[in-house]
Formats: sequence, structure tokens, C-alpha cells
Amino acid sequence: MALTQLGKKEDLRIRRTYKLLSEALLSLLEERPFDKISVIDICNKAMVHRTTFYKHFEDKYQLLVFSIKGFLKDFS
Repeated sequence: MALTQLGKKEDLRIRRTYKLLSEALLSLLEERPFDKISVIDICNKAMVHRTTFYKHFEDKYQLLVFSIKGFLKDFS
């Protein structure tokens, strides 16, 4: 999941994808419990293809950890 050395354009696209997926997960968590949310639900909400999701994250649990770390980083 680590960002490799990419061109600036690609880096911005990756950041945008991470942001969309994190925001989609957080939005879905307001509607229902985590165990009732699927990767497909997250992808549909974020309007990101499932293949793209799996290019960056192994599963929804890894996205959850990533999202929580980002949330905590905003507070520090």
C-alpha cells in the first residue's frame, strides 16, 4: 500500500482515491455497522472500481485502519 515514487499527477490521483474510499467508508458507517458494509458498498459509494480498491487495500479492514490513522493524524 505504500506510495511508490510516482509522477505528481499519479500521486494526486492516488490521494484522491484514498480520500474517496475513506470518506465513503465513514459515510457508510453512519448508516450501518462495519460488519454489514462490503467492499462493493464502499466502492459504489466512492464511485471507484473494485479493482482499484484492491490495488491499494487488501480488504475493508485495511481501509478502516488507514482511515482511522488519517483521522488521528488530523488531530496531532
